[in-house]
Amino acid sequence: MNPDLQVDTDDLHRLVSALSGTASRVISAAADAPAPVPSPRWATADAAALAAETAHTELARLGADLAETARQITEAAASYEAADARAAARLRQAR
Repeated sequence: MNPDLQVDTDDLHRLVSALSGTASRVISAAADAPAPVPSPRWATADAAALAAETAHTELARLGADLAETARQITEAAASYEAADARAAARLRQAR
């Protein structure tokens, strides 16, 4: 039998672990941003604050997207494992 698709769910689980770790680090980095120094008040302070807030928002969004991707990969791996289990059960019944 030559399957159309082979999925190594162990590799997927390792990938999810690494991806989840990356997501956590990105989210943590966004949360741990230092507060701006209140003085001296330079002319560029407002632009710098806006840039920092935008970077914070984008990092938080990126971290959430990475975490969601890890969740979807976990769900897909579980679906592949369930399909394999169903196929194995059918083959055992056919014997």
